[in-house]
Amino acid sequence: MKICFIYTSLSIAMLVSCTDRVATIKNEKAGKLVATHQLTAVAEKRIFLDDDTAPQPPYMQMIEDVPGMRILTFLNPHNQSVYLYDYDTERYIKKISYEKEGPDGILNPAGYYIKNMDSIYVYNMPLIELVLTDSAAHVKDKISFYNKEPDWALYNPQYLFSTTCPMINTGNRLVLPGMVPFSFPDTLIDKFRFTTHIDLGTGRIEYHNTYPEKLYGHNYNWNDVVFTQAYPALSPTGEIIFSFPVSHNLYVTKPGTDDYTTVYAGSNVARTIRSIDREQRGTPSELIWVSYLQQDTYSAILYDPWRHVYYRFMEQGIPDATTATQAKEKPIIIILMDELFNYMGETAIGTGSEWNWKNSFATEEGLNIEYIDNKDLDEAYLNFKIFKIQSL
Repeated sequence: MKICFIYTSLSIAMLVSCTDRVATIKNEKAGKLVATHQLTAVAEKRIFLDDDTAPQPPYMQMIEDVPGMRILTFLNPHNQSVYLYDYDTERYIKKISYEKEGPDGILNPAGYYIKNMDSIYVYNMPLIELVLTDSAAHVKDKISFYNKEPDWALYNPQYLFSTTCPMINTGNRLVLPGMVPFSFPDTLIDKFRFTTHIDLGTGRIEYHNTYPEKLYGHNYNWNDVVFTQAYPALSPTGEIIFSFPVSHNLYVTKPGTDDYTTVYAGSNVARTIRSIDREQRGTPSELIWVSYLQQDTYSAILYDPWRHVYYRFMEQGIPDATTATQAKEKPIIIILMDELFNYMGETAIGTGSEWNWKNSFATEEGLNIEYIDNKDLDEAYLNFKIFKIQSL
């Protein structure tokens, strides 16, 4: 992945040990699950974009700043702006534009959480800080996560936000899901915490949630964010649910704690997932890429409060994939579960060349997924198709 992260100046290679052990994560229920429902596309929504904006924005959030008005917001990294549209009418409302320099400067907005128009928390990626702004793009406060210690990256998360990997608000606590973008030695498995919790009243920072040892311990070699990003969702009872790319289970925890309970949430067609059969040090990027392409990998977990169901996304592996294969060629499957995580069915919707699954969210109408209209050569619209649940 061509993404820049901060790495420690202390050589990672000197901290990892050679191992021949490979994580083997079996799907014990493969082929045994019985589907009773499926997802079907029943409607679409088209948002007209200005000349500065392209489809597939990196981050979106639905808000209701005005009672009764649902506002779709999204980030345009090209002009450092957050756009606001009326979701129902598809009408443009306004944009919030951030300067790069000066007292209100943000070098690179890479995600945000809108609590209200007076409290917009923007992640400034180069400086690893959260910036509190208002709707006039004025900076009101800054919270830094980077302490400039030489081994900072060994103990602190980095962040790659998206619509399906968002900041989430649990009362007065803002939770930032993070990750480690490389494999780390087993000695750190109980020390590295990948979520950042911020008390919105005091600004106090806490770090929680270690990687499950069963998945990521024992010096297993995953070595990329495609295997280590934890996707969060908030349950109706206030628990945080994590979907790890390499696990057929979901991991459930209470905010501010580090203990997990697990629940099965796998696909009926998912196969055994294995870590890279090579020592961590010096793993070629080509080997990491092919491992990701050839294997099933889970991703987003979304809760739908109108239908009381969960959607879990999986990118199906391509067994004969090579370094020339593109990530968008992986088929996308959506697993449907009820509120107690009982399996209801799953639907293959196509490949990443047709669907930007990272821009998915639930509304009263159904599950919205960004559709990539390859016929729209002018890229004038942000397109969504809306899926509803149907009985088989």
